[in-house]
Amino acid sequence: MNKKWAAALIPVFMMTTLGTADVDASWWSKTMKKLDKWASQSSSSSSSSSSGGVVAEPTANDAKSNRWIEVQKNQYYTTYVDRRSFEARGTAQNRYVRAYFKRVYTPVGSQVLGNNSDGRVKPDVITYSITEGQYFVDSYYEAWNAPHYYDVHGNLIYEGRLQDYVHWARYIPDSPEEQLKDTLFHMAGWDY
Repeated sequence: MNKKWAAALIPVFMMTTLGTADVDASWWSKTMKKLDKWASQSSSSSSSSSSGGVVAEPTANDAKSNRWIEVQKNQYYTTYVDRRSFEARGTAQNRYVRAYFKRVYTPVGSQVLGNNSDGRVKPDVITYSITEGQYFVDSYYEAWNAPHYYDVHGNLIYEGRLQDYVHWARYIPDSPEEQLKDTLFHMAGWDY
């Protein structure tokens, strides 16, 4: 008789457990959305109240967080934008987007970066970089401040511009940089 009761209670137990998991998951997602909303509100208020700068630069610990949105990919690296520091300003021809960007290098990209660094970094050491960038209607700053290059463990390897970043340039029509600007402007709601 005990086996029959146990067999009868298993489905009840499963439904109770699954029902609780759904409630917990719903509660968790709502809590995370509230925290995310709070974080974006506090970052936009801190960026607008600062003297022309965006929020503090993401650290090596932040590099693995969910604050990054993939915006572009090529054979050398994948570019992510930091949604907490993303800032769109201006109107018409004076529009611009400013944020922190992270590049995660492929093995090929890390190799090329080291081989072309004139000995500043070794090949296959750099895993990712973080820098502040600005994208205007007709030009861009890929590295507003000096990029920080990190290894797989989050150790700072090099601070300064290597050949993968330019300081300032005008767009070449249909170039990856112009396509990135179009993606960022679309994120800001500027589809004109």
